[in-house]
Amino acid sequence: MKAVILIFSLLCLSLSVFSQRGAEIGVMGGSGYYIGEYNRTHFNNRRLYMGVLYRYNLNDRFAFRLNTGYSDIDVRDKPLLANGPIVYSNGFHRNIWDVSVSSEFNFRSFLVRKTKKSSWWSPYMYLGVGALGADKKFFVSIPAGVGVKFNLFRQLSWGIEWGTRKLFTDKIDRLTDAWGTGETNFIYNKDWFFVAGVTLTYRFSSDPVCHF
Repeated sequence: MKAVILIFSLLCLSLSVFSQRGAEIGVMGGSGYYIGEYNRTHFNNRRLYMGVLYRYNLNDRFAFRLNTGYSDIDVRDKPLLANGPIVYSNGFHRNIWDVSVSSEFNFRSFLVRKTKKSSWWSPYMYLGVGALGADKKFFVSIPAGVGVKFNLFRQLSWGIEWGTRKLFTDKIDRLTDAWGTGETNFIYNKDWFFVAGVTLTYRFSSDPVCHF
């Protein structure tokens, strides 16, 4: 409940502070999941992900994007093989905060609302830098993802996207190199967090008035 209140507060704040021409404010809903020692399969152990986003469109191809969201990881009752005398706990649960700033690129000309030169839809990709909070600790992340966005009606657009938050740590699951394989491999010995969902955004027109 606290997460819902905080996200709604951030949305209202964004409406009053960032409402300017070329800007979009929106929400995202979907699922989040972690990849690490306790979970090796994509789209397994998914949990609800809720977020808000702010997008500033530089032109019909490039935009800057601020994203914040909340989810959790719940992989309890997932036993790991013991490492000699070391016996690991059967899974874990952690609350997750996701904050990131990214650059977004449209593969087709795309504007909301649609103009004569722009398309009704476009694939896009994003890449940036962020932080992933797990309980009371924050870890640096690399947000990257792909999606497809569509003009919906007038100033509204919606999209479908899937992305990762690549971490520089192996401690989201409170384990560090559980089987002694070495923690130097960035791809395989660091934790990942993935987000898949649907976005709904509103683009402000010239000189908007926010009633929040």
